[in-house]
Amino acid sequence: MSTLFPDSAQTRFLELTNEEWAILVLISMTSVAALAMVRTDMGLWPSLGVGFTILIVGHLCMTVRRFVAFPDLIASAACLQWIIAPWLSETYQPNLPMFRMVLPANEYLQYALPATVALWVGLHIPASRRLSKTWEMPQVEHLTKRVQRSLDLLIIAGLIADFYVDYAPVEWSFLAYLISSFRFVGALGWMVTRTPGWRWRVIFVLAHLTAIQSTGGLFYLVVHWGGYFLLVYAFMKRWRWQMAVALAASLLGLSLLQAVKPTLRISIAEQRVTGPLDSFERLSSLLWQRISTGEIVDTQTDFGDTLVRFDQGWIIARIMTHVPSEQPYARGQTITDAVTFAIIPRFLFPSKLQGASQKIFTLYTGTDLMGGTRMGLGIIGELYANFGQWGGIVATFVYGLVIGWVFLLFADRAQKNPLWWAAASTVLLPSVEPGFNLEDILNHVVKAAVVLLVLWKLLPPMQRLLAPVKLRNSGDEDDELSPSLD
Repeated sequence: MSTLFPDSAQTRFLELTNEEWAILVLISMTSVAALAMVRTDMGLWPSLGVGFTILIVGHLCMTVRRFVAFPDLIASAACLQWIIAPWLSETYQPNLPMFRMVLPANEYLQYALPATVALWVGLHIPASRRLSKTWEMPQVEHLTKRVQRSLDLLIIAGLIADFYVDYAPVEWSFLAYLISSFRFVGALGWMVTRTPGWRWRVIFVLAHLTAIQSTGGLFYLVVHWGGYFLLVYAFMKRWRWQMAVALAASLLGLSLLQAVKPTLRISIAEQRVTGPLDSFERLSSLLWQRISTGEIVDTQTDFGDTLVRFDQGWIIARIMTHVPSEQPYARGQTITDAVTFAIIPRFLFPSKLQGASQKIFTLYTGTDLMGGTRMGLGIIGELYANFGQWGGIVATFVYGLVIGWVFLLFADRAQKNPLWWAAASTVLLPSVEPGFNLEDILNHVVKAAVVLLVLWKLLPPMQRLLAPVKLRNSGDEDDELSPSLD
């Protein structure tokens, strides 16, 4: 038996005590001052942006021991792609002119930084009053045999559904994808309760995901799910400063992955790999080769070309220069479409565009994409295209409130049953990606929430899994004592 209790009750503001905020602000100011001594491009807005990013990462590290700090994961990804990478790209420019910033960092950050702050505040306000006070977790026990079997069935069902995702009709592909994500719910359920056997289940589902993703040379799902598993593990272990080390190692690993992706994709294009096992073996060998030789960073590729893979700023800057001078403000049209399409199933509206379509991208950036490439405008880019600078900042705050409110629904229930932390991932995970359009995120959140609600209310096994721990365990004990019921 183990316990997962948050810290003792203290007066907190946005989940931190006054002393913790003072430490974070001091670290942030000292880091910015030290950076300004070695860099000549630390103007006012870049300094504020770097300082805010340090505060967000520090906030994540200090609160992850109290709850699964998903809002900070969203904000940290936004800081990387909306603030840090665009600022650095002004110095380390990519070779392709298309990916270069069309606005100076000081001018660009006058919108991007306040919008990112608005997102972070919006994410935290719904839960801050609850999480800043005494926040109790039930005593967490190892899963009973019956619950173990149920979670293993989720893993098996997810693996089977994942095999059929690429073959399912378009109107049913999302449902197949959602069911395939249940394999992670099962592994997370084992993990958050520390039931013996959780490690090899987590390793298996993540290795399987990596193998499948490696066949196309795309790894954003690996990054998203890996980040969520890391948050849950840090919550289990009650990390604090250890989280900073883990984040640094993760960023280094992400850079390593970006370095080997071009070589892997060449192998795929030349058909030297024929399936997931071959792709996984090729990826593993490329990674090991880099690690063994100490070439973690790709020295043969310009840093600017590597940096652009983390940079959403070049898209947002193009929107800021194209709207409204060349293209009028959308005035809420893309948001209305996103809400409508999130509610209406695709089989009732087969002609509807996907959020990250070439048509929408070209319309608001004035930039044509090559071939079948699709890119999103990003949340703050799309909201700027609708409402301009100040309207975009306010709309970003509202968007953060909505995601924060959905997070609170899961966080509240997780106080009575930590398996709700596992269920939350199926609904909220796409909101981690700063480069998605609003439609991409809302479409997933709404439909995933509806499917989860239906399964929870209609299927007795799901009801037992997500019931409060005391009720679930008492029922399981009765069942295990009764051979006829088993």
